[in-house]
Amino acid sequence: MEYRLSRLASLASFSPYFLLYGRDPDLSTSIRREFSEVVNLDDLNMWMRVCSQRAELFRRVMLAAFENLAIAQHRDMLRYATIRGGGYRPSICKFHVEDYVYLQQTAPTTLDVTAGRTILRVRDVLSYGVLLLEGRDDVVWKDHVHNCAPCQLSNVDGTMDPSLAIVRVGLRCMLCGSVGHAARMLVCDRCSRGWHMSCLTPPIDVIPVGRWVCPRCTSEW
Repeated sequence: MEYRLSRLASLASFSPYFLLYGRDPDLSTSIRREFSEVVNLDDLNMWMRVCSQRAELFRRVMLAAFENLAIAQHRDMLRYATIRGGGYRPSICKFHVEDYVYLQQTAPTTLDVTAGRTILRVRDVLSYGVLLLEGRDDVVWKDHVHNCAPCQLSNVDGTMDPSLAIVRVGLRCMLCGSVGHAARMLVCDRCSRGWHMSCLTPPIDVIPVGRWVCPRCTSEW
């Protein structure tokens, strides 16, 4: 570190670290100040002075760093023991009607967020922690509070526009079980299940205008 971070006169006042990575290292102010001086390796007295000063600096800094590291390791050990021992209980948000939420989803990578970008509104709070949610496209479905994250935005547009409704990826037809032909699939406005127009009895050739309720929900009424 002493050599790689030092600005060397033989390298036109650049450090080997800078020439390798194209940027200066992320250092604290005290350490950066010590490494700002250009070191001439041909001057033995300068080299000895710089080495002794920086050795003393790292002796103090590393001691504090290792103490903080030990504290962090102990904290992580206690947290892991608490979680594995069953004493950890994650906090569950309490949602009310007209609250806005995000639906959590499985992130493809650790760099992505787990909450979806679509904002939903709570239409009703059902039993066993289930929420009845509705989107701006007027589509309604159910999900558990564990999969919901509160939305704190104050400028959410709460107007409904059924023309925004689209068939979500992977939605299966309740009759044939196929996920294809999404353009010819109707989504029930009550249960959010998919139904191919050609699978219905009798088949439907024209997409209905307004809200559409599937045969199963109609029979339950």
